[in-house]
Parts: sequence; structure tokens; C-alpha cells
Amino acid sequence: MAGFLEFIDNTLGTHFDAPVYDPSKGRKKMVSVIDKAAAQHNEGKTPPTRSWKLGSNNAIRFSPKINGNPVLIGGEAENYIQADRFQDFLAGLKAAVEGGDLDEEIKAALEGEQGSTAKPARKRTTSSSNGDKPWAVRKGWGELSAEDKRAVSSRYRWGKNPDNSVIAEVGHKPDAPISAERKKA
Repeated sequence: MAGFLEFIDNTLGTHFDAPVYDPSKGRKKMVSVIDKAAAQHNEGKTPPTRSWKLGSNNAIRFSPKINGNPVLIGGEAENYIQADRFQDFLAGLKAAVEGGDLDEEIKAALEGEQGSTAKPARKRTTSSSNGDKPWAVRKGWGELSAEDKRAVSSRYRWGKNPDNSVIAEVGHKPDAPISAERKKA
């Protein structure tokens, strides 16, 4: 009577209700991105939400995304292709996707895995050389009016000193006099 117990493996319950990934659905989403890019390129459309952009050097930057996550192609989130070869590239990519060559990359994008797909942090061009904010190093910050504090903070976010000079050009000057041009931060 105990012979049937040897068939029981309760470790099978670990992922019993987990959804099963269907590669065909992921491929369909990626093919849709590719077809949309091909149609836009053929028609000369340049909508702001496209997966490609034409550069000034007649090259195209292609950065496809699924569910807002980049799909790595050749290990890169962005790839560059000569504009006159873009349609050929898309046709080859579509064939590779339909053949299952990018299933892992598509699955990673669908699942939102970050790892190598994470975007690098944006560099702040407004920070001072020592990393201090103007409100932390400016002499007499507490005595400034609310309007002056807003003006200095706004300019700092735009990479400017209180006198409207550009930090990248002249360096960080948190104690510079506040320019009268408050509206043009």
C-alpha cells in the first residue's frame, strides 16, 4: 500500500501556480516594435515615442523597449545603424526574433530585469566641484528672501550660478550676487 508514496514530490508545489512564460507572446510584442519602426522609417515619420532616432551623421540609433524596459541586442540597449541599411537591419532582426534568437533578451525586458539592462544614472552637470549645494555653502542663506532662495535653487538646477553665469564655464560660485533677471533662470 505504501508503494504509491514514492511518486509524491512535494517540491513540485514550489512553482505550481507560477505563470509560464510563453516566448511566442514576447516575440509578438518585439515584432510589433520592429514593424512600427519600419513603417515609421518608410513613411519618414518621426513621432516622439519611436524606438529609433536619426542622427546628424546619417546614422540611426535603435533602442527598442518592451513594457518600458530595453531589449538588449548584441548585449547593448542602443545600437547604431547606417540610415540606408536600417530597413535591412530591421528585416534581419525580425527574422531572428521570429526564429527565437532573442527569446532570453525579450523575456528579460518583459520581466523588467534590470541587471545589465538598467540605464546608467544621469550625470548631474549642476553639482559643484566639492558636491555641496548652494544652500549648504552660500554665506547668509538663511537671510535670503524666499524669492531669492527660489531663484538661486532654480538656477542651480539649470547649471547656473546666482549671477546667471554657467557653472560649467566659470565654475561654482555660490556666493555670487543674485542677478536681477529672476524670470530667466
